[in-house]
Amino acid sequence: MPLHVPASAGQRRWSGFVEPEPGLDIPCTIIRGRAGGPKLLVTAGVHGAEYSSIETARRLTALAPDDFSGELTVLPIVNLGAFWKHQPYVNPLDGKNINRVFPGDVNGSASERLAAWLVGTAMAGMDGYVDLHCGDIIEAVTPLAIFCDGDARSEALATASGLPYVVRSNAGGFSYGAASGLGVPGVLLESGGNGLWTEDSVGHLTAGVSRIMAELGMRRKDGGAGAPHPTLCRMVVTTAPASGFWHCAVTPGAYANRGAALGVIYDLVGRWERSIVAEHSGPVLYHVTSLAITEGEPLVGIAV
Repeated sequence: MPLHVPASAGQRRWSGFVEPEPGLDIPCTIIRGRAGGPKLLVTAGVHGAEYSSIETARRLTALAPDDFSGELTVLPIVNLGAFWKHQPYVNPLDGKNINRVFPGDVNGSASERLAAWLVGTAMAGMDGYVDLHCGDIIEAVTPLAIFCDGDARSEALATASGLPYVVRSNAGGFSYGAASGLGVPGVLLESGGNGLWTEDSVGHLTAGVSRIMAELGMRRKDGGAGAPHPTLCRMVVTTAPASGFWHCAVTPGAYANRGAALGVIYDLVGRWERSIVAEHSGPVLYHVTSLAITEGEPLVGIAV
């Protein structure tokens, strides 16, 4: 059953809490624009310590109804428990990463049930979906958009966002893929990281959502000169071959040639060190900034 603005004559904005299940309340704002039109769902805080995305969503809840057509629904903090605990990646209710369990399971764990509610209730009936993210507490990211490879409508929204990189993905378990499976064009936008938010990182995400609204017909497109032309790519992630101290040698947006040094992992007691080199050439999309790294964890993502 889709989310709706509570019935009230002439009501254009509603803010309050919705209850995906008894005992779980998450904030929600629904804004009706100046005229009928497409419906867009924006979520943030699927990872509760990704603050640039959450701050962007908070600002979106203050949009004036006369600034757009259609209907905008914003869920600014999906993973509220992690937000209060300053906890990266996972949902403290079950220790799972919500953005790896979509489309969820109504009879599953807390994260799986929440994902199922997002798909079956929040995404239902929408004409577009944007999931806002940024690098988590131990990640630095260059601004990018991700979409489900093969979904032309989702690719159009990702490209319209104007973020520098548009990443094709076939990975399962993600929010945007679940939206695509429903027939709702969906994208994931990222900017910022390391447990910080800045006006610059929030600005990238805010502009991206605004351009997507224009692509959907909710706002007038800016056809002026200098419109952004994102780079379409895939992302290849290098993972840690061993646990230890991680010293990264690259930064987001820098170009890495195949064979170039990405960083070094040092043994905890100095017995060995492992040099990490790029297996492909391309711009660095993100890297892990933590000193501590565990075998199998991601280190660096490169656009190819």
